Amino acid sequence: MKTKTGWLLRAGAGFTLIELLIVIVLIGVLSFLAMPLFRDFINFSSLKKDAWSLQAAMRACRQQAIAEHLNYRFIFDTAADSYTIEKRDPATGALLATVRTENFENDLISAAAVTFRPRGETDVASTISIRGEKSADTVTLSVQAATGLVSMTGL
Repeated sequence: MKTKTGWLLRAGAGFTLIELLIVIVLIGVLSFLAMPLFRDFINFSSLKKDAWSLQAAMRACRQQAIAEHLNYRFIFDTAADSYTIEKRDPATGALLATVRTENFENDLISAAAVTFRPRGETDVASTISIRGEKSADTVTLSVQAATGLVSMTGL
């Protein structure tokens, strides 16, 4: 019987147990199929976070070196997947302070120490490589010696 608002609901109308079980099984299968893609997304996001935070720290220290007329040195430890930032006297090279130490969530493949000088340049050109869980996921940061500018490739 039809009313002005639509069909009348029959008494006890709803979903059967079989219909609910089929929906639950379909949700489970779709979740199972989507899990590897989600895991890859999370791992790549972690790699991007490591790369972006290192690039931001290097740019900030370059600016600090110019503003304070001091050397800022990045020392990388590939065994521990970490780096340490030191503040040094430009004339003597004496250590003034350890600014901070940061750990990567991903593998630090290769890196050489980088020193930002008071005019913004570095002592040598350098390349830092960070690898994600998949070996194909690698980000490389390049530091130019003459300008101290940091660029990133691989994202």
